[in-house]
Amino acid sequence: MRFLLVALLLIARPALALECAGTDLLTTMPEPDRTALKARAEATPHGHGLLWQATRDNTRFTIFGTYHLPHERTTAHLDALLPRARAADIAYFEMNAPDARAFERMAATRPGLIFIADGPTLPERLAEDEWQALHRQMATRGFPAFMTAKLRPVFVSMMLGISPCALKQQQSGAKGIDHRLAETLHAESRDTRSIEDPMTTLQIFDAFPPEKELDMIRLALDMAIDPDDLGTTLLNAYLRQEIALIWELGRDISLAHGGPNAEEDFALFERVLLTRRNRDWADTLLADATQNPDQTAFVAVGAAHLMGDTGLLNLLERAGYTITPLPFDRPERHRQ
Repeated sequence: MRFLLVALLLIARPALALECAGTDLLTTMPEPDRTALKARAEATPHGHGLLWQATRDNTRFTIFGTYHLPHERTTAHLDALLPRARAADIAYFEMNAPDARAFERMAATRPGLIFIADGPTLPERLAEDEWQALHRQMATRGFPAFMTAKLRPVFVSMMLGISPCALKQQQSGAKGIDHRLAETLHAESRDTRSIEDPMTTLQIFDAFPPEKELDMIRLALDMAIDPDDLGTTLLNAYLRQEIALIWELGRDISLAHGGPNAEEDFALFERVLLTRRNRDWADTLLADATQNPDQTAFVAVGAAHLMGDTGLLNLLERAGYTITPLPFDRPERHRQ
């Protein structure tokens, strides 16, 4: 569960502090386990690579798999991507700059989006020892007990998946590639659009019953994997462009630590967070291409949405598009 919530922030938002160094879990994994993990990743369609081109007739999509958190290569990635984004007729993001600002205003004026609007609060829903452990963990992340008590459980779980150090870095104002690209293009008066309704991410969480949300908190509190180690592992794999490896690692972690319903829970998260949205996004792009057959588009969405049988790239390929990987970044400069 914790991995999936962290992955949502990777393949949805907070910040990984460069000072918050952790141990790459892949370097400490037994060799047979690492070999099996990599074999599954290598068998995943479009599982390696960040920058792709999808073409059919005169329609061209340039598609980049983002890491929503800032990292040491964010500025370099921005510099490399801006010429391609500026050359496109339109740019799609999970949330463009105007919608992101509107969402922030809405969250500020509608506390029920993030906080428990009515009914029992977390101290009332959790056992006393669970609540004590929770508010201590959240205090290290800058959340006082009175605020933690009223937060929706899914947001609490997200915060538990991120280290205290990383959350402090987030407060410094560092922004990920999605935000920086969307803001830059909007400031230049270019045509940018959200590929889905900005409320979609919040509506996704309504798919999980209340007791399942509490289980997320319990599992996040109990799991022994250090958030800094997990964050370092995810970022290193991303910078090596090993996107499928990230997802397969998450599957292993979730099944190992997720309790008796782990396989069912993982499938639910994958279906709700990725598969359904991928299909909706592909439909949006295909419909736009039908209406504007000579249009070129730049698409920047979370990297995990690109790979796999039901990934955005495979869906476009099934619709008749030719998928081509594009060279991007310099591997020798990645963290090892």
